[in-house]
Amino acid sequence: MASRQPGEWNAALLGASTLKGKEVKAVLEERSLPLRRLLLLDSEDVQGQLTDFDGEPAIVQPVGAETFQGIHFAIFAASESFTQAHWRQAQESGCRIIDLSYFLESESNACLQAPLLMPPGETAESGDNGRMDSAAMAVSAHPMSIALQGILALLSRRSVVVRAAATIFEPASEHGQAGVEELHRQTISLLAFQEIPKKIFDAQLSFNLLARNGEQSRPTLQERQQRIAHHLRTLSGGRTVQPALRLLQAPLYHGYSFTCWVELAQPVEAEVLEAVLDQRPFSVCREDQPSVISAAASNDILLGSVEPDPAHEAAYWIWGAFDNLRIAALNATRIAEEMMGVASGTIPAESGRPSVRL
Repeated sequence: MASRQPGEWNAALLGASTLKGKEVKAVLEERSLPLRRLLLLDSEDVQGQLTDFDGEPAIVQPVGAETFQGIHFAIFAASESFTQAHWRQAQESGCRIIDLSYFLESESNACLQAPLLMPPGETAESGDNGRMDSAAMAVSAHPMSIALQGILALLSRRSVVVRAAATIFEPASEHGQAGVEELHRQTISLLAFQEIPKKIFDAQLSFNLLARNGEQSRPTLQERQQRIAHHLRTLSGGRTVQPALRLLQAPLYHGYSFTCWVELAQPVEAEVLEAVLDQRPFSVCREDQPSVISAAASNDILLGSVEPDPAHEAAYWIWGAFDNLRIAALNATRIAEEMMGVASGTIPAESGRPSVRL
Protein backbone atom coordinates (compact mmCIF):
# COMPACT_ATOMS: atom_id res chain seq x y z
CA MET A 1 0.00 0.00 0.00
CA ALA A 2 1.17 3.51 -0.75
CA SER A 3 2.97 5.17 2.16
CA ARG A 4 1.22 8.00 3.94
CA GLN A 5 2.00 10.71 6.44
CA PRO A 6 -0.35 10.87 9.49
CA GLY A 7 -3.57 12.64 8.57
CA GLU A 8 -2.77 12.77 4.87
CA TRP A 9 -4.76 10.60 2.49
CA ASN A 10 -4.75 10.50 -1.30
CA ALA A 11 -7.92 9.23 -2.94
CA ALA A 12 -9.20 8.63 -6.45
CA LEU A 13 -12.83 8.93 -7.53
CA LEU A 14 -13.54 6.99 -10.71
CA GLY A 15 -16.68 7.97 -12.58
CA ALA A 16 -16.41 11.52 -11.26
CA SER A 17 -18.81 12.84 -13.91
CA THR A 18 -21.51 10.20 -13.31
CA LEU A 19 -24.56 10.86 -11.15
CA LYS A 20 -23.15 8.67 -8.37
CA GLY A 21 -19.69 10.18 -8.75
CA LYS A 22 -20.95 13.74 -8.41
CA GLU A 23 -22.90 12.80 -5.28
CA VAL A 24 -19.90 11.04 -3.76
CA LYS A 25 -17.77 14.12 -4.38
CA ALA A 26 -20.38 16.31 -2.71
CA VAL A 27 -20.56 14.06 0.36
CA LEU A 28 -16.77 13.89 0.63
CA GLU A 29 -16.72 17.68 0.74
CA GLU A 30 -19.49 17.91 3.32
CA ARG A 31 -17.96 15.37 5.70
CA SER A 32 -14.50 16.99 5.49
CA LEU A 33 -12.41 13.85 5.27
CA PRO A 34 -8.67 14.46 5.85
CA LEU A 35 -7.80 14.23 2.17
CA ARG A 36 -4.59 15.69 0.94
CA ARG A 37 -5.59 14.98 -2.65
CA LEU A 38 -8.66 13.75 -4.52
CA LEU A 39 -8.02 12.63 -8.07
CA LEU A 40 -11.10 12.88 -10.30
CA LEU A 41 -11.11 10.25 -13.05
CA ASP A 42 -13.45 9.20 -15.82
CA SER A 43 -13.55 7.99 -19.41
CA GLU A 44 -11.61 9.82 -22.10
CA ASP A 45 -14.71 11.40 -23.64
CA VAL A 46 -15.17 13.61 -20.57
CA GLN A 47 -11.51 14.28 -19.78
CA GLY A 48 -10.66 17.93 -19.27
CA GLN A 49 -14.05 18.67 -17.74
CA LEU A 50 -13.61 21.47 -15.21
CA THR A 51 -15.14 21.07 -11.77
CA ASP A 52 -14.09 21.85 -8.21
CA PHE A 53 -13.43 20.14 -4.90
CA ASP A 54 -13.27 21.77 -1.47
CA GLY A 55 -13.31 25.22 -3.06
CA GLU A 56 -10.44 24.53 -5.43
CA PRO A 57 -10.65 23.99 -9.21
CA ALA A 58 -10.27 20.38 -10.36
CA ILE A 59 -10.10 18.72 -13.76
CA VAL A 60 -11.50 15.30 -14.63
CA GLN A 61 -8.70 13.14 -16.00
CA PRO A 62 -8.51 9.81 -17.83
CA VAL A 63 -6.93 6.75 -16.21
CA GLY A 64 -3.26 6.41 -17.13
CA ALA A 65 -0.44 3.98 -16.46
CA GLU A 66 0.69 5.77 -13.29
CA THR A 67 -2.69 7.00 -12.11
CA PHE A 68 -2.88 5.00 -8.88
CA GLN A 69 0.70 5.54 -7.72
CA GLY A 70 0.56 7.15 -4.29
CA ILE A 71 -3.24 6.67 -4.04
CA HIS A 72 -4.43 5.09 -0.78
CA PHE A 73 -8.00 4.23 -1.76
CA ALA A 74 -10.10 4.39 -4.92
CA ILE A 75 -13.87 4.82 -5.06
CA PHE A 76 -15.42 3.30 -8.18
CA ALA A 77 -18.66 5.18 -8.87
CA ALA A 78 -18.55 4.34 -12.56
CA SER A 79 -20.23 1.72 -14.72
CA GLU A 80 -19.48 -1.97 -14.27
CA SER A 81 -17.49 -1.99 -17.52
CA PHE A 82 -15.32 0.94 -16.34
CA THR A 83 -14.66 -0.80 -13.03
CA GLN A 84 -13.82 -4.00 -14.88
CA ALA A 85 -11.28 -2.14 -17.01
CA HIS A 86 -9.37 -0.47 -14.15
CA TRP A 87 -9.85 -2.16 -10.77
CA ARG A 88 -6.90 -4.53 -11.10
CA GLN A 89 -4.61 -1.62 -11.89
CA ALA A 90 -5.76 0.05 -8.68
CA GLN A 91 -5.35 -3.15 -6.69
CA GLU A 92 -1.86 -3.82 -8.05
CA SER A 93 -0.85 -0.31 -7.05
CA GLY A 94 -1.69 -1.18 -3.45
CA CYS A 95 -4.70 1.05 -2.87
CA ARG A 96 -7.92 -0.05 -1.23
CA ILE A 97 -11.08 -0.18 -3.32
CA ILE A 98 -14.66 0.90 -2.60
CA ASP A 99 -17.00 -0.33 -5.34
CA LEU A 100 -20.39 1.28 -6.02
CA SER A 101 -20.74 -0.36 -9.43
CA TYR A 102 -21.20 -3.87 -7.92
CA PHE A 103 -18.85 -5.39 -10.47
CA LEU A 104 -16.55 -6.72 -7.74
CA GLU A 105 -19.26 -8.46 -5.71
CA SER A 106 -18.30 -11.78 -7.31
CA GLU A 107 -14.67 -11.47 -6.18
CA SER A 108 -13.85 -13.90 -3.36
CA ASN A 109 -11.96 -11.31 -1.30
CA ALA A 110 -14.60 -8.59 -1.64
CA CYS A 111 -16.58 -7.60 1.46
CA LEU A 112 -20.11 -6.21 1.37
CA GLN A 113 -20.34 -3.26 3.74
CA ALA A 114 -23.26 -1.19 5.04
CA PRO A 115 -22.01 1.06 7.86
CA LEU A 116 -25.15 3.18 7.55
CA LEU A 117 -27.06 0.35 9.22
CA MET A 118 -25.38 0.98 12.55
CA PRO A 119 -25.83 4.13 14.64
CA PRO A 120 -22.75 5.97 15.99
CA GLY A 121 -20.91 4.09 18.71
CA GLU A 122 -22.64 0.74 18.21
CA THR A 123 -21.00 -2.45 17.08
CA ALA A 124 -22.52 -5.47 15.42
CA GLU A 125 -21.67 -9.07 14.91
CA SER A 126 -20.35 -10.16 11.55
CA GLY A 127 -21.00 -13.37 9.71
CA ASP A 128 -17.25 -14.04 9.48
CA ASN A 129 -16.04 -11.76 12.27
CA GLY A 130 -14.21 -9.69 9.67
CA ARG A 131 -13.09 -6.14 10.40
CA MET A 132 -13.04 -3.02 8.31
CA ASP A 133 -9.27 -2.81 8.42
CA SER A 134 -9.00 -6.26 6.80
CA ALA A 135 -11.20 -5.29 3.87
CA ALA A 136 -8.95 -3.99 1.12
CA MET A 137 -11.84 -4.43 -1.35
CA ALA A 138 -15.25 -3.23 -0.20
CA VAL A 139 -18.50 -3.38 -2.13
CA SER A 140 -20.97 -0.75 -0.95
CA ALA A 141 -24.30 -2.45 -0.27
CA HIS A 142 -27.24 -1.61 -2.51
CA PRO A 143 -29.18 1.26 -0.86
CA MET A 144 -32.46 -0.67 -1.12
CA SER A 145 -30.97 -3.60 0.76
CA ILE A 146 -29.76 -1.16 3.42
CA ALA A 147 -33.29 0.22 3.81
CA LEU A 148 -35.05 -3.14 4.04
CA GLN A 149 -32.46 -4.81 6.25
CA GLY A 150 -32.50 -1.81 8.57
CA ILE A 151 -36.28 -2.00 8.94
CA LEU A 152 -36.29 -5.74 9.61
CA ALA A 153 -33.40 -5.55 12.06
CA LEU A 154 -35.03 -2.76 14.08
CA LEU A 155 -38.43 -4.47 14.17
CA SER A 156 -36.77 -7.72 15.25
CA ARG A 157 -35.59 -5.97 18.41
CA ARG A 158 -39.23 -5.47 19.43
CA SER A 159 -40.82 -8.69 18.17
CA VAL A 160 -40.17 -11.72 15.98
CA VAL A 161 -40.77 -10.88 12.31
CA VAL A 162 -42.60 -13.93 10.95
CA ARG A 163 -42.98 -12.87 7.32
CA ALA A 164 -42.18 -9.86 5.18
CA ALA A 165 -42.63 -8.63 1.63
CA ALA A 166 -41.69 -5.48 -0.24
CA THR A 167 -42.67 -3.84 -3.51
CA ILE A 168 -39.94 -1.51 -4.77
CA PHE A 169 -40.26 1.28 -7.33
CA GLU A 170 -36.94 1.90 -9.06
CA PRO A 171 -36.03 5.30 -10.57
CA ALA A 172 -34.49 5.91 -13.98
CA SER A 173 -31.30 7.28 -12.37
CA GLU A 174 -30.30 3.72 -11.44
CA HIS A 175 -29.38 3.52 -15.14
CA GLY A 176 -27.24 6.63 -14.79
CA GLN A 177 -27.53 9.87 -16.71
CA ALA A 178 -28.52 7.94 -19.85
CA GLY A 179 -31.60 6.56 -18.08
CA VAL A 180 -32.67 9.98 -16.82
CA GLU A 181 -32.23 11.53 -20.25
CA GLU A 182 -34.18 8.77 -22.00
CA LEU A 183 -37.13 9.15 -19.61
CA HIS A 184 -37.03 12.90 -20.25
CA ARG A 185 -36.92 12.45 -24.03
CA GLN A 186 -39.72 9.87 -23.92
CA THR A 187 -41.94 12.29 -22.04
CA ILE A 188 -41.27 15.15 -24.46
CA SER A 189 -41.75 12.91 -27.51
CA LEU A 190 -45.05 11.50 -26.24
CA LEU A 191 -46.44 14.97 -25.60
CA ALA A 192 -45.35 15.97 -29.12
CA PHE A 193 -46.83 12.78 -30.65
CA GLN A 194 -43.39 11.70 -31.85
CA GLU A 195 -41.61 8.35 -31.79
CA ILE A 196 -40.03 7.73 -28.40
CA PRO A 197 -36.43 6.58 -27.80
CA LYS A 198 -36.04 3.13 -26.19
CA LYS A 199 -32.30 2.53 -26.10
CA ILE A 200 -31.99 2.17 -22.31
CA PHE A 201 -35.30 0.67 -21.19
CA ASP A 202 -36.30 -0.95 -24.50
CA ALA A 203 -39.88 -0.05 -23.59
CA GLN A 204 -42.06 2.96 -22.88
CA LEU A 205 -41.39 4.04 -19.30
CA SER A 206 -42.86 7.54 -19.44
CA PHE A 207 -46.44 7.62 -18.08
CA ASN A 208 -46.05 3.91 -17.42
CA LEU A 209 -45.02 1.32 -14.83
CA LEU A 210 -43.01 -1.72 -15.89
CA ALA A 211 -42.78 -5.18 -14.35
CA ARG A 212 -39.93 -5.82 -16.74
CA ASN A 213 -37.98 -3.80 -19.28
CA GLY A 214 -37.56 -4.75 -22.92
CA GLU A 215 -35.42 -7.70 -23.99
CA GLN A 216 -32.48 -5.45 -24.93
CA SER A 217 -32.36 -3.57 -21.62
CA ARG A 218 -29.40 -4.55 -19.41
CA PRO A 219 -29.16 -5.32 -16.61
CA THR A 220 -32.71 -6.62 -16.46
CA LEU A 221 -35.11 -5.80 -13.65
CA GLN A 222 -34.89 -9.43 -12.55
CA GLU A 223 -31.10 -9.20 -12.29
CA ARG A 224 -31.35 -6.00 -10.26
CA GLN A 225 -33.95 -7.58 -8.01
CA GLN A 226 -31.67 -10.58 -7.47
CA ARG A 227 -28.85 -8.24 -6.46
CA ILE A 228 -31.00 -6.57 -3.81
CA ALA A 229 -32.08 -9.98 -2.49
CA HIS A 230 -28.48 -11.23 -2.44
CA HIS A 231 -27.28 -8.18 -0.55
CA LEU A 232 -30.16 -8.58 1.91
CA ARG A 233 -29.24 -12.21 2.62
CA THR A 234 -25.60 -11.29 3.06
CA LEU A 235 -26.26 -8.36 5.40
CA SER A 236 -28.78 -10.39 7.40
CA GLY A 237 -26.51 -13.38 7.93
CA GLY A 238 -29.63 -15.38 8.79
CA ARG A 239 -30.53 -13.10 11.71
CA THR A 240 -33.70 -11.71 10.10
CA VAL A 241 -36.37 -13.14 7.84
CA GLN A 242 -35.77 -12.89 4.09
CA PRO A 243 -38.58 -10.80 2.55
CA ALA A 244 -40.32 -11.57 -0.70
CA LEU A 245 -39.38 -8.87 -3.21
CA ARG A 246 -40.88 -7.37 -6.35
CA LEU A 247 -38.95 -4.68 -8.21
CA LEU A 248 -40.84 -2.41 -10.62
CA GLN A 249 -39.47 0.20 -13.01
CA ALA A 250 -41.19 3.49 -12.20
CA PRO A 251 -41.36 6.69 -14.29
CA LEU A 252 -39.33 8.53 -11.64
CA TYR A 253 -36.13 10.42 -12.32
CA HIS A 254 -34.54 10.05 -8.88
CA GLY A 255 -35.35 8.34 -5.61
CA TYR A 256 -36.63 4.93 -4.56
CA SER A 257 -40.07 4.54 -3.09
CA PHE A 258 -41.24 1.27 -1.57
CA THR A 259 -43.91 -0.39 0.50
CA CYS A 260 -42.97 -3.02 3.06
CA TRP A 261 -45.41 -5.50 4.65
CA VAL A 262 -44.40 -7.27 7.85
CA GLU A 263 -46.13 -9.83 10.03
CA LEU A 264 -45.01 -10.04 13.65
CA ALA A 265 -45.36 -12.88 16.15
CA GLN A 266 -47.78 -10.79 18.22
CA PRO A 267 -49.63 -7.49 17.78
CA VAL A 268 -47.75 -4.32 18.70
CA GLU A 269 -49.11 -0.78 18.82
CA ALA A 270 -48.30 1.12 15.62
CA GLU A 271 -46.95 4.04 17.65
CA VAL A 272 -44.51 1.69 19.39
CA LEU A 273 -43.21 0.41 16.05
CA GLU A 274 -42.82 3.98 14.80
CA ALA A 275 -40.69 4.78 17.84
CA VAL A 276 -38.58 1.68 17.18
CA LEU A 277 -38.01 2.71 13.56
CA ASP A 278 -37.39 6.41 14.20
CA GLN A 279 -33.58 6.31 14.37
CA ARG A 280 -30.76 6.80 11.91
CA PRO A 281 -30.64 6.16 9.06
CA PHE A 282 -34.45 6.35 9.23
CA SER A 283 -36.76 9.24 9.97
CA VAL A 284 -40.46 8.56 10.57
CA CYS A 285 -42.74 11.25 9.09
CA ARG A 286 -45.95 10.96 11.12
CA GLU A 287 -47.68 14.02 9.69
CA ASP A 288 -46.83 13.83 5.99
CA GLN A 289 -46.25 10.73 3.92
CA PRO A 290 -42.73 10.74 2.49
CA SER A 291 -42.11 10.94 -1.23
CA VAL A 292 -39.13 10.99 -3.56
CA ILE A 293 -39.55 14.77 -3.67
CA SER A 294 -39.35 15.22 0.10
CA ALA A 295 -36.48 12.70 0.23
CA ALA A 296 -34.35 14.50 -2.37
CA ALA A 297 -30.88 15.31 -0.99
CA SER A 298 -31.88 13.97 2.44
CA ASN A 299 -29.39 11.93 4.48
CA ASP A 300 -32.28 9.92 5.91
CA ILE A 301 -34.46 7.10 4.66
CA LEU A 302 -37.94 8.54 5.17
CA LEU A 303 -40.73 6.31 6.49
CA GLY A 304 -44.43 7.06 6.76
CA SER A 305 -46.60 6.26 9.75
CA VAL A 306 -46.98 2.52 10.41
CA GLU A 307 -50.41 1.29 9.29
CA PRO A 308 -51.97 -1.91 10.71
CA ASP A 309 -53.19 -4.38 8.10
CA PRO A 310 -56.95 -4.80 8.69
CA ALA A 311 -56.83 -8.35 7.30
CA HIS A 312 -54.09 -9.58 9.67
CA GLU A 313 -54.03 -8.85 13.38
CA ALA A 314 -50.24 -8.64 13.74
CA ALA A 315 -49.33 -7.33 10.27
CA TYR A 316 -48.34 -3.80 9.29
CA TRP A 317 -47.65 -1.68 6.21
CA ILE A 318 -44.67 0.69 6.02
CA TRP A 319 -44.23 3.20 3.21
CA GLY A 320 -40.80 4.68 2.54
CA ALA A 321 -38.76 6.83 0.17
CA PHE A 322 -35.14 7.89 -0.12
CA ASP A 323 -32.65 9.54 -2.44
CA ASN A 324 -30.86 6.59 -4.07
CA LEU A 325 -27.79 8.61 -5.07
CA ARG A 326 -27.45 10.25 -1.68
CA ILE A 327 -27.76 7.06 0.37
CA ALA A 328 -25.31 5.23 -1.89
CA ALA A 329 -22.78 8.08 -1.61
CA LEU A 330 -23.20 8.33 2.18
CA ASN A 331 -22.62 4.61 2.64
CA ALA A 332 -19.51 4.66 0.44
CA THR A 333 -18.13 7.66 2.31
CA ARG A 334 -18.74 5.97 5.64
CA ILE A 335 -16.78 2.97 4.35
CA ALA A 336 -13.92 5.34 3.48
CA GLU A 337 -14.10 6.86 6.96
CA GLU A 338 -13.93 3.40 8.51
CA MET A 339 -10.89 2.53 6.40
CA MET A 340 -9.14 5.75 7.27
CA GLY A 341 -10.11 5.74 10.93
CA VAL A 342 -9.11 2.16 11.60
CA ALA A 343 -5.80 2.53 9.82
CA SER A 344 -4.77 5.90 11.22
CA GLY A 345 -6.75 6.48 14.39
CA THR A 346 -7.59 10.00 13.17
CA ILE A 347 -11.33 9.47 12.71
CA PRO A 348 -13.55 7.76 15.28
CA ALA A 349 -15.35 4.81 13.72
CA GLU A 350 -19.00 5.93 13.64
CA SER A 351 -20.65 2.64 12.85
CA GLY A 352 -18.39 -0.18 13.90
CA ARG A 353 -20.11 -2.22 11.21
CA PRO A 354 -17.97 -5.27 10.43
CA SER A 355 -17.61 -6.43 6.87
CA VAL A 356 -19.44 -9.43 5.47
CA ARG A 357 -17.96 -11.78 2.92
CA LEU A 358 -19.93 -11.89 -0.30
